[in-house]
Amino acid sequence: MSLAALQEIQDLKVSGGTILTIGTFDGVHRGHQAIIAAVIDKAKEEGLLSGCITFKDSPRRTLRPEIPFYYLMTLQERIGVLTDLGLDVVLPLTFDTDLASVDAELFVKYLVDNLNLKHLIVGPDFALGHKRRGTIDVLKIIGQDKGFTVESINSTDVFNDRVSSTRLRGLLTEKGDVKLANELLGRPYSIESVVKKGHERGQTIGYRTANLDVPNDRIIPLDGVYVTSTILGENIYPSVTNIGDNPTFGDEVTSIETYILDFDQMIYGETIRVEFLDRVRGEVKFENVSKLREQIAADVEITREYYSKQ
Repeated sequence: MSLAALQEIQDLKVSGGTILTIGTFDGVHRGHQAIIAAVIDKAKEEGLLSGCITFKDSPRRTLRPEIPFYYLMTLQERIGVLTDLGLDVVLPLTFDTDLASVDAELFVKYLVDNLNLKHLIVGPDFALGHKRRGTIDVLKIIGQDKGFTVESINSTDVFNDRVSSTRLRGLLTEKGDVKLANELLGRPYSIESVVKKGHERGQTIGYRTANLDVPNDRIIPLDGVYVTSTILGENIYPSVTNIGDNPTFGDEVTSIETYILDFDQMIYGETIRVEFLDRVRGEVKFENVSKLREQIAADVEITREYYSKQ
């Protein structure tokens, strides 16, 4: 077994038995939340600890490295959301080629020996171990020998379709449908970033923007303009955010620029979180800067109207 993963499991000291779930949980969407809630409820009933094993990197990046993979949230964001749901234990585990080669029986043996696993709760398509041979039925048989039980719960549906990270990625990147994505998440889709210096064109046309510094492997909504909220420290501000390569200026690199309404502070180097609430329009190439300025003013008014109805 992977030395990294084994050491991470051994380093987590628990007192008493645990009820666990296992997975990447990218996005921690409503389907994930249903599983987490079941783990917590069962742990309270049994007087045990509730826990989640989440992989630091998606197994897909190890198993299919030739295919780019984009995350809905950073690892730290994921750990924070999982912890906020009320779990007693959140264990980020290294998934590498060594762990991918470990069979299911050996993996769960480490969980029983080190984390005192008593009950495992997973979704209906769950499988673990080498070549995913540790299906739910196989795990139930292993559990009879190792002293733990296994339970599968149904996936959550929203608008007659299953909630999944794959569905979320499609809604965000192909449609820019942040409203439906937020329904699936149970909270606004957000990007947290340090504010970096951009071209500083905004201040010359009357709309100074905060430019986000986003990792290359992060899911970014479809190019366009969005109603957003921007969180800076403990303050929340209405904002409008543009995603795209600024065709009016001929840029070639996608940027995320947020104009915070009625705000004039310099926040370079500060960390902000931008929550996407609704899509206003797609990205447009304007004839000149004057036309762009007029459209930004219209976008700002749409944003004000959105907030006036909340």
